[in-house]
Amino acid sequence: MPPLGKPMIVSILPRQVRPHLLGRVIPGIMNYAAAAGGSRGPPRPPPQQHNDLAAQTKPGPNGHTQKPRSPRQQSPKCNEEHRKAGHITREEHKPKTGEEEELVYVLTLKLTNQLAKAMNSMREQYFPKYLNRTPAHLTLFHALPDSQFAAIDGGLSQLSASTKTFYLTAGAPFKMRQGVGIQVGKGYNNVKKIRAELQSQWMSCLSEQDAGGSRPHWTVMNKVRDQKKVDEAFGAVEKELEQKILGGEATGLDLWRYDKGNWVFAKDYKFQGS
Repeated sequence: MPPLGKPMIVSILPRQVRPHLLGRVIPGIMNYAAAAGGSRGPPRPPPQQHNDLAAQTKPGPNGHTQKPRSPRQQSPKCNEEHRKAGHITREEHKPKTGEEEELVYVLTLKLTNQLAKAMNSMREQYFPKYLNRTPAHLTLFHALPDSQFAAIDGGLSQLSASTKTFYLTAGAPFKMRQGVGIQVGKGYNNVKKIRAELQSQWMSCLSEQDAGGSRPHWTVMNKVRDQKKVDEAFGAVEKELEQKILGGEATGLDLWRYDKGNWVFAKDYKFQGS
């Protein structure tokens, strides 16, 4: 697939078929099972889509296909509220598209409930409750640009169609500057391979953060300045992981619209390889 920003882009999908881009926000502390398909059910799925791209567009008065509208055009209030809130994005977190991106997306790995619930349980225990807006997650990309949604969607659809589900486990914990993270154990190379393949497609417009190296991990504690609390949490997590193996299947990828700290479910891409 050509890299982002090139004139020729495959899998050009009309933006009006984007599923619930302004959909449900994850409020407060939410069990990861609800986001990744657990007992409380996954986020509301997108409307049924057709494989026939021609059927997804509407002809205009002159018989020509109308150009899909972006979510910015469909919901101008979103931009106004975004500016009024004074939300400032650090330069290294901005996609390099040559324009100010009003919408960006987060890409995470979809896990089976067995592992997802276990990791989120630890996050709910150690992450400051007033800051814990999202369930435990394995982030692959932090700020994918909305202006390149067609290419992003096409790349994710192609990759998921050829990728098999795989087993992964929680690895060793490590101390962060103000918290505790957990590395991926088994399955680490699979996660890195997926990210590297997508990164090579999108490199031309990724943010500095997403274009750099990555060590996929879960964050179970962050933004805690009390070093004693960090040390205690690290010790407890280390002991728990020594006593039992936390494992599950990676079954796909989840795309989320990032909205000033809130995550709004956009679309999932299930692994279908054989």
